[in-house]
Order: sequence, then C-alpha cells, then structure tokens
Amino acid sequence: MTLTLIEANHTVWIQNKARIGCYTHSAATKDNEAGHFDWNDGGFANEGEWAHNGYSLNIPDEISTYWLAFQIGGSLEDDKWRGPFNNDGDKCWHFTGTLESWDIFEC
Repeated sequence: MTLTLIEANHTVWIQNKARIGCYTHSAATKDNEAGHFDWNDGGFANEGEWAHNGYSLNIPDEISTYWLAFQIGGSLEDDKWRGPFNNDGDKCWHFTGTLESWDIFEC
C-alpha cells in the first residue's frame, strides 16, 4: 500500500470593498519587507484586482509563517503590513476606503 501526500495549502481571501476605481494589491511574503517591497516581483503570492472584485492568495503548506502586505495602487499612503501569521488555516481580509484614505481589516 502506498500513501500519497495531499497538500491542502491554505487561502487568504481578499474582500475588496475599496471605492470604485481603486486597484488593490495583496501579497504574502516570508519576511516583513516594509519600506522596500517590490509589487511587480515580490512575495511568493502576489495578486491584485479592481474594487469590488475579490481575489485570493495561495499559501503553500511548506510555508510555516508569513507576512501580508496590502496596497492601493497610486495611493500616497504607505503599504500596510500584517503578521506574522502561522500557516494553520484560511484567513480573510477586507479592503475599505478610497485612494486618499484606506485601511485593511481582518474579516
């Protein structure tokens, strides 16, 4: 009898309730890279979508802890970082606000 390892992974769900016209980004990283994060090529999971379109980040099982970075493209506000989190289940985050003033909350 052969046992097959099934990787379940976990998901970070993003509820995107920013004002219409805003493009939101979310990324998962192994380290807190605040201040020098590369939104074009950073993190092991990096997604974005226009307001009111939800999306998700896949966190592989081999990642034991991770950080989350959040941004609204074009905003003058700094990226917002949360974590570190243990990779022990699905998570959910909620964008709210406008280009000028926004925040991210756990669902």
